[in-house]
Amino acid sequence: MLDMLLINTQYDPRGTVQFTEQQKEQDLVTDDTPHLGLAYMLAVAQKHNIKAQVINYTTEKWTVESLLDHIDRERPLMVGFTAFTVQIKSAAALASLIKDRFPSTIIGVGGSHATGMPLQTLEEFPAFDFAVRGECEEILPDIMKNLHSLDQLEGVITRNSTPEDAAKQARIESLDDLPFPAWEGFDLTKFVGAGPHRTARELPMSTSRGCPYNCHFCARTFGRLRLYRSVDSVIEEMWRNVIDFGAEAIYFIDETFVAHKKYSEQLFLRMIKEGLHKKLKWTCSTTVHLNDFDIYKLMREAGCYYMFFGFETANEEMLRRVGKGVKNQEQIKTAVGLAYDAGIVTVGSYIFNLAGETEDTAQDIIDLAVEMRPKLYSQTFPIAVPFPGTQIRTWAENNEYGLKILSNDWDLYGKQDGIMESDALSLGKLKEIQARAYEAIPKKNLAEFETTMWDAQKVTN
Repeated sequence: MLDMLLINTQYDPRGTVQFTEQQKEQDLVTDDTPHLGLAYMLAVAQKHNIKAQVINYTTEKWTVESLLDHIDRERPLMVGFTAFTVQIKSAAALASLIKDRFPSTIIGVGGSHATGMPLQTLEEFPAFDFAVRGECEEILPDIMKNLHSLDQLEGVITRNSTPEDAAKQARIESLDDLPFPAWEGFDLTKFVGAGPHRTARELPMSTSRGCPYNCHFCARTFGRLRLYRSVDSVIEEMWRNVIDFGAEAIYFIDETFVAHKKYSEQLFLRMIKEGLHKKLKWTCSTTVHLNDFDIYKLMREAGCYYMFFGFETANEEMLRRVGKGVKNQEQIKTAVGLAYDAGIVTVGSYIFNLAGETEDTAQDIIDLAVEMRPKLYSQTFPIAVPFPGTQIRTWAENNEYGLKILSNDWDLYGKQDGIMESDALSLGKLKEIQARAYEAIPKKNLAEFETTMWDAQKVTN
């Protein structure tokens, strides 16, 4: 018998509800990295003697029938879903089938979509009994103790919650108090990794939660207050991933890695001192605020092989409006150049149709991307998506900056095709510009790029 069953669904209700022949024959994997949030939830459950299980629809061959039969055998008190916006209909479709057969089972939903619009999620999808806004680990034991009286728990939203209640978000005060992710509950052989690490196993980790920037396209699921784990805790988990789970690479999923220079230096030096740089490669995402070659060099020495930059745009007025605090193209060029010179493979992304975009500012993006291409392995050009909880969604709902949302079909809320246009740029025009960008910046062969990068460094040095 289970107390709690946690489910990570696919990104398409059809794939979740109907297991396809293609999936059976090809053993398709639709997720690169095991879900860190669910691994933390499973660890918390184990700590509090809550019998729990995680099901990954993205990698495991579950059908609706086999899942319902499993629930019939195990009779969990609560079934919980986590979902990005593009997953929410998949989660709701499965929740509805579970509720139809087991009407007394309590079903909850968390993740970025529910955090961005908890009351609307409950209204749109009646199979969910409650939503969690923000972090769930600390309040999980109270949820399990009060499944039939959840109204008074902060961060838990029910249909009795007021808009004021729904604005409250659960936050964890000390990340060091969390147990390490319970990877033993996952079939790690099913995940290929997020970056081109070329190792047998990559695992995700986080050193912090929260983001101090105010980007208008981002929902900041963990809030703006950034909390850090201790360096000791991070190092201990890295060794655990190596020794207990055979990790050879780490994917740091922090929203803005290396935002705190002193903390980062201490972490990288410890990695080197303990020899972790000889055991693990790692990748991260960061901003272009970092303009210190010595830090990039230290990162490379500590094992960093691959780094993502969020450029967002190239026009100075647009950069100011984004809310990240980047002032001009020179910051972008400097950060990329220093990382390249330090021997780190870098990639970057822009976003078309942020607030105020015109054909001229979009062309600025393409021009900058062409200029920087020699030092970047790849660059991507998604069209802005008005995700729940973002400032750009509010602007679009009010037609500010001429923005207009074309659909609230959550299945369309991926990061490339676009479901928002503006008075200045129709969706058709945006796709035309996007195609032009990808044509101007073809993807490179990674091995050839690395060879070129190292050859260039030999000349430079």
